[in-house]
Amino acid sequence: MDILFQHVNPIDSAFYMRHAKLPHFKIPWHFHPEIEIMYIIKGEGTRYVGDSVQQFCAGDFVLVGPNIPHLWRSHEKYYKEKGPNVECLLLFFREESFGSEFLSIAEMANVKKMLVQSKQGIRFCGPKTRNLKRLMIKAFKENGVNRVVSILHLLGAMSQFDNPHILCSPGYFPEGNYRDYNRLDKCLNFLLENYQRNISLKEVADMANMTPNSFCRYFKKRTTMTFSRFLIELRIGKTCQLLMESDKKIIEIAFECGFASLSNFNGQFAGIKKMSPRQYRKKLHNNSIPDFNAQVNLEELYKNLD
Repeated sequence: MDILFQHVNPIDSAFYMRHAKLPHFKIPWHFHPEIEIMYIIKGEGTRYVGDSVQQFCAGDFVLVGPNIPHLWRSHEKYYKEKGPNVECLLLFFREESFGSEFLSIAEMANVKKMLVQSKQGIRFCGPKTRNLKRLMIKAFKENGVNRVVSILHLLGAMSQFDNPHILCSPGYFPEGNYRDYNRLDKCLNFLLENYQRNISLKEVADMANMTPNSFCRYFKKRTTMTFSRFLIELRIGKTCQLLMESDKKIIEIAFECGFASLSNFNGQFAGIKKMSPRQYRKKLHNNSIPDFNAQVNLEELYKNLD
């Protein structure tokens, strides 16, 4: 099975959370440098993590370490035209998100040990996972420093969990070919640092020591997206962040995020978000959840986990 590299953080924050509701899980066999926590709210199928193959269902709560190939494959009924939906909460972060020294303090010893174990994948199960799910929902509902504090509470509770299930076999080590991962990551980081200005395909291809045509094939094979599409989605992700966090005019945000004209920005935004930037901001102010594929009552789910 081919392994796909996935760049999961569209806004380049230290801790990225996503709430998704989809017809079925779509991401193929893939890996990424971020640590991932996956909480399945709805859905069932087969979970592949490294050399582990197990069934999953609603309530599945898994920690996947950096660069471990993994895949959640939905049951066949989810691929039918009028089948049920899947729903999940995801948290992504890197170990260095905490800084170089933080994980070395005595109070973080258990968390650090757990993150080392995460390189084989960890599943948390049993009645005590109710508290983990509540903490993850709480973290999702928070912003800024409050989200960071909630994530620390979540990781602390996970590190104290009795007898979590290690997914991969003791001798497992990813055998995928990651020799060009650093080259791809270098290009992605360049885009994150320079998305505000005009970026040519040749400029990025030169960075990868490739011709533009070769780089286009290389980039799409490893990300499933064309270079231009990735850059547009990156810029849209940044505009969403500014629409949420600032009172700047929409035209200011568009130019600040690298769009050459307001009309182009409005068209690209509507194509990806299925609403105008103005509607997006209005929904944010009305405390709805425009980023995701469905409106879900997380408050009710949170209460049910008490």
